[in-house]
Amino acid sequence: MKQFLEFIDRRQREAVRHLKLVEKMLKNKGMDVKSFLEKEEPYIFVKATENLSFEGVRIYEIGNALAYRVQKEPDTHPYGTAYSLNLESMFNDFMSDNINEDQAAKKVIESTAKELKKFFKKTAEAEEELGNSLQTPENNYILKTGGSDYSSLVVNKM
Repeated sequence: MKQFLEFIDRRQREAVRHLKLVEKMLKNKGMDVKSFLEKEEPYIFVKATENLSFEGVRIYEIGNALAYRVQKEPDTHPYGTAYSLNLESMFNDFMSDNINEDQAAKKVIESTAKELKKFFKKTAEAEEELGNSLQTPENNYILKTGGSDYSSLVVNKM
């Protein structure tokens, strides 16, 4: 039993170390990052660069990879789809372009920050588009609902 606990402790220490590196590189790119590495499930919170319905994303380690998910506030649970943030494959891709390790590492840092900023920007555009489409008068229809009870007499406005 002791070996399994040692394995879990080692994995958690590695996760914390990886998250500290990601936190440092995102802070160097001017992003607002908050650390929650002392928790049972360590993560970092990256504040959104746009005005969104949520405050930012949680970056955490799952298996051997990093992922991020939307999070309403820094200390709440995330929701929605998890997006992969595979830094190792990014690094290997840049190394295949015949550049040295330092340049590849710098490109990984830039790409990670760009990916998160692009996610925030695209989400802001989608939220704005969705908000505008719901408020335009030509999209408001009055439909009679079907049913075998009295609800069929109710008129809904969509």
